[in-house]
Amino acid sequence: MYCLNCGSKLDDDALFCTNCGAKVEPVEDMSEGTSYLNDAFRQERQGNPVAGDGAGNASRNDYAGNPFQDDNAGNVSRNDYAANAFQAGYGDGQNPDSNAGGPDYGNGSAEGQNALNGKNSGYTAPDADFISGNTKNGANTPDGSSVKPPKKGKGGLIALIIVIAVLCVAIIAGAVVFVLVQRNKNEKISAFSDVVESFEQFLDSSNYSSVQDEVSDLMERCQQAIEDKSVKSIDALEQEIDALRAKLEDITAQIGSLEDLKTTYQSLIEEKYYVPDELKQYVDDIFANLQTAIDNGAGDQLDNLKSQMEEMLQGIADKDMELINSLKSTVDGLDLSEATDEERSSLENYVNELQQLIDSQDYKQAIEKAQAYVDYANEVAASITKRQEESRKESEEEAAKNDYICPDSASRYLTESDLAGLSDWELLLARNEIYARHGRKFDDPDIRAYFESKSWYKGTVDPDDFNVGVFNDYELKNIEFIQAHEK
Repeated sequence: MYCLNCGSKLDDDALFCTNCGAKVEPVEDMSEGTSYLNDAFRQERQGNPVAGDGAGNASRNDYAGNPFQDDNAGNVSRNDYAANAFQAGYGDGQNPDSNAGGPDYGNGSAEGQNALNGKNSGYTAPDADFISGNTKNGANTPDGSSVKPPKKGKGGLIALIIVIAVLCVAIIAGAVVFVLVQRNKNEKISAFSDVVESFEQFLDSSNYSSVQDEVSDLMERCQQAIEDKSVKSIDALEQEIDALRAKLEDITAQIGSLEDLKTTYQSLIEEKYYVPDELKQYVDDIFANLQTAIDNGAGDQLDNLKSQMEEMLQGIADKDMELINSLKSTVDGLDLSEATDEERSSLENYVNELQQLIDSQDYKQAIEKAQAYVDYANEVAASITKRQEESRKESEEEAAKNDYICPDSASRYLTESDLAGLSDWELLLARNEIYARHGRKFDDPDIRAYFESKSWYKGTVDPDDFNVGVFNDYELKNIEFIQAHEK
């Protein structure tokens, strides 16, 4: 079977031409010669006339060109038709290439002559329209049956359009999918960049010295993933970021605890402890270790450093108590037995306040209170001593007054009543008593012996060296006054 549109040979069950895509139209069964004419017609339409093979087969060269030429009388040119169109026998009426079983329409045969003369010998010549391919109005086949003109096939064009449309849709869909995938990829990379930036800001406010290598490695891999737009690695990196963030938050909390520990113990020592010189270096070393742990982010040393702080405080407290007890023992060594009631009450208050400070572990103020207690106790002791001295002096002065004939001769003018009843010896002694108060020595053995018996006399100045300029006005006047009463 052949395509009526392009003449290509087809399979018997073909529905479309594999060459031009035209739909194959089934043709009603025709009489003998139809197949041949159809073949010839197709050969003409194809532009490939069949030539004789020199073995008795029909040559259709002239037929393919113009085998029937009008002689202006309505007759077909016999010469061309007979000589060219049918030079070989026409076989079974179905196959023009076979002469088996069919009439001989060769040149000079009776069948050929009849055919050329229009006689019915089993073959009806096709009309001119059919031969020329003008089948638009439905030309007749050689046996007179009507053949529908072949329609130009549009199925191939439609199929091509469909294929192109499908391809376009596929391309567009692929482009859309690609764009969406790229957009989604870019969005993921952008979102991941935000996560990394947020983590970097978190790192700026964190102390990650203890995990420096781990942080550096993770950040390097994150930046590489952003540069490579490696979406596949984002989820795993985000999980690592979350895990490291949680770890750093724990470390930050521990570092905060270390800083709180440092602040707490520094304040505690400054407010409630007195650090003796022998412990200052030890305390400085403990705080230096604590600061190093903070700088290195070594939050895992919290418990150990806290234990060191407690041990340090206990050591300071022990030394402070030694100092407090030493101060108290100082007071215990004082003789306060002659303290007044008021002084005793104040001393007891000091002792009670000191104990309260010790109980509250405020050793710094306890030491200050103990020192104040010692100072006050010393003041009380000094007051007692002073009172005792004053009492002694008063006793001595009272006794000394009894040793003077005129005890007031250096501080007032004497009167007649002061000298009344005195003997001449006593008047002599009263006048020389004024000299004896200033340490003058005496040559007279009796006078010297008298004054040397007195506790207040201290003879230090020889008579020749004595200067009366040491006398005050009372003494000068009294000397004259006494001398005037001597006989």
